[in-house]
Amino acid sequence: MTIAFLIQVQTVILKRNQKLVKMVSDYSLRPLREEDWDRFHEMEKTAFEEGDLMTKDNFDNSFSTDGFIALEINELLVGYIRVSQYGSEEGHLGRIGVAGSHQGQGWGKVLMEHAIDWFKNKENIKAVHLYTQDYNKTAQSLYMKYGFMVSGTTWSYFIPFEGLEPKGRYTCQIIDENDIDVAAEMFPSLPSAQIRKFIESEVNQVLTLKNETKKIVGAARFTPSYPGVFPFEITDVDCFDDFIIGIQKLSLPEFDYVRSTFTDNEELAKLCGERGYHLHHRLYKMTLRLVD
Repeated sequence: MTIAFLIQVQTVILKRNQKLVKMVSDYSLRPLREEDWDRFHEMEKTAFEEGDLMTKDNFDNSFSTDGFIALEINELLVGYIRVSQYGSEEGHLGRIGVAGSHQGQGWGKVLMEHAIDWFKNKENIKAVHLYTQDYNKTAQSLYMKYGFMVSGTTWSYFIPFEGLEPKGRYTCQIIDENDIDVAAEMFPSLPSAQIRKFIESEVNQVLTLKNETKKIVGAARFTPSYPGVFPFEITDVDCFDDFIIGIQKLSLPEFDYVRSTFTDNEELAKLCGERGYHLHHRLYKMTLRLVD
């Protein structure tokens, strides 16, 4: 091995270390603000597909939380995370976004580590969940490195209001205060603390579906401006059409469909597939346990 070769190797290592130090020293993390919308929207268009972009209404109702955080490099907005507490004991990592021009450079790891620290600094959070496309092996590999494990399968279908065949045996309504704890006990995806948080917002509604004996057989968070329902829970696919018809009555007139997203209900996924509904995506739910 020649001296010239050793010098060349050392030079390469030095340059790599300098690049790493520069990457670490130049970035900053700060809360997103209302005035960031234009830059945020342009950046996000390079990070996600058209159908997955955040709307202005969604942005406006997120920037004030302490978990909506921008990643900047020399004052250039190049990424963000959206994290929140879900219920009383769980956290939700809603999104990690990195501009297309900065992907593959380690910024996803920077955001992931900041997100995990954010959750660990919350006293009551025992687990964190997120959703990622089933085909996105790169993202799954990143999440697994931080201890996330696949814990469920989620489907998101566009359900047209036309062609439904309601049975007329089930009634959809905005949740009553007396039904919150009942619905939460039936459907763990909608803990009571989270239902109350949804109710307090100006964006979401929480709906229940009841049978002829007034027993709850379904529940969902409904976002009219999206328009979508998630989590969407039913005890039997027999009541699906009645639930969607009930949602239609609460929808904005400009929409002729609703986007229904549900987890671990293979029977409902089969029904949607047989009817030819458009599958927007299939996701894996992944969970990180912070406390055993």
